[in-house]
Amino acid sequence: MKKKILIAVKTYPNPSQKYNETVCTAGLDEDKKWIRIYPINFRSRPLAERYKKFQWIEVDIEKTEGRDFRPESYRLKNFDDEITTLEQVTSYDVKKEYILNNVYDSLDVLLRDSQEPKNISLATYKPSSIVSAGYEHCKRNWNKEEQEKFLQLNIFNIAPQIPLKKMPCNFKYTFKDINGSEHTMSILDWEIGALYWNCLKSSKSEKEACQKVINKLEDIANNKDMYFILGTTLEHHQRRLPNPFTIVGLFYPPVDEQLTIL
Repeated sequence: MKKKILIAVKTYPNPSQKYNETVCTAGLDEDKKWIRIYPINFRSRPLAERYKKFQWIEVDIEKTEGRDFRPESYRLKNFDDEITTLEQVTSYDVKKEYILNNVYDSLDVLLRDSQEPKNISLATYKPSSIVSAGYEHCKRNWNKEEQEKFLQLNIFNIAPQIPLKKMPCNFKYTFKDINGSEHTMSILDWEIGALYWNCLKSSKSEKEACQKVINKLEDIANNKDMYFILGTTLEHHQRRLPNPFTIVGLFYPPVDEQLTIL
């Protein structure tokens, strides 16, 4: 079925045995329902098909079957089908109309809805407050098996790719829920990865670059109207972990000054 989707999420690429590398993409259709499109080998696409966040695209998709039971999960009807890029949305009023159509302010409620029968796996969430931004170091390089996934031939005849640099750290937000409980979640948004690499170019060390990213994340939290786009990984959702969600996207429109006066 043909669908128009407003892109809201692009996660940092990961190596794939079948597709070389994949990006998890998510957005909202014209009925303001969340849709996840997976897999997409974003970097192998022609430049004209490399969509941006808050850009409309038109794609021919079908519901994912088999082990992915999540209601928002779809795939391209054919893996190499064209992705038609349409207009870029710049108006925050339009963005908010879609992204904030259904907002959770209670993580408990969202976690309950992630269980049977709803199995919600994508949602906009409003933290009560941001406690801090932070990071932790992780393995610096793709392991041998992951590197081979980038470089191997595949069933779709996609040209092997030079591996995208692996992030040497994970950035996180610690925040409070409406009930006062405190939580920490990793941020998988590709934009944060790109921010780190840009900061590294103008920094003397990785530590300095990481601090620049933290400063940016804290500035957003302190001066913007922060929302998280939360998504589950299939593995964590299948295993029914206590919290299968991570931050797959950030949405931070300007603070509504009229509301701050009230």
